[in-house]
Amino acid sequence: MEVHHHSHKPKNWKEYITEFLMLFTAVTLGFFAENFREHQVMEHRVEQNKIAILKDLQTDSAEIAKVYANEERCIATFNKINQLLYLAKTKKISQSQLIDSIKVTPDFYAMTTTLYMNNSSFKNMQSSGLLSYLEDGALKDNLAAYYEVEFKAVEAGNEFFDQVGIVFNNYLPLGVGNVIREKMQFSKDYVLNTPDGYMDFMLSLDKTKNILASDEFIYEVQKYYNYIFIYQTNLRLTKKRNDILIKLLKSEIH
Repeated sequence: MEVHHHSHKPKNWKEYITEFLMLFTAVTLGFFAENFREHQVMEHRVEQNKIAILKDLQTDSAEIAKVYANEERCIATFNKINQLLYLAKTKKISQSQLIDSIKVTPDFYAMTTTLYMNNSSFKNMQSSGLLSYLEDGALKDNLAAYYEVEFKAVEAGNEFFDQVGIVFNNYLPLGVGNVIREKMQFSKDYVLNTPDGYMDFMLSLDKTKNILASDEFIYEVQKYYNYIFIYQTNLRLTKKRNDILIKLLKSEIH
């Protein structure tokens, strides 16, 4: 019985080149397809982070407006107090008239409402490395300025402004004491638990009268009054950057 061996015709160099090119093309296309898929995933993640940051910024914007309005109310109160102190100091009104006017002036205390900014979405984008996928330009620069510069300036301003308010409210506890009694609704079995009873008693004290008539009190009022405007300047700068970022993000989000 004879055994027949199939002979294989040797491939020529063109076939080898063709096979190599087909294999190279397949690997290359697979590489590009994987790169494209990864790029699409990263673009989607960046887009989601942009949306999250935009929501944070819109919340910040509402909070800035709320805090600014509160400081405006405080300015209106302190403007009235400044006028009363001027009239009393120049003998145009008596001390009893000053005391009566202060008694009916609402919210005469340091209303140190400060701004809380949420940077969690930005920190998440930063820590995940997605920030590097943003192109260099206005958005990236303003994000860094807002969260690395403005954010820290606001935190420092908050701490300082809060401390100034605490000092003023401890110096003249009338306003804070009155607000506490209005809000808490303590038992009216005790005279000093009611706003009117508390104010009448505190304003009858010689120490209170001496404080209201002193130059030191005028200085304390002016110090807190001035710091309101300093804090408002920080708020305006933060709001300006916030507006810029909201506009930039809205233009980039698909």
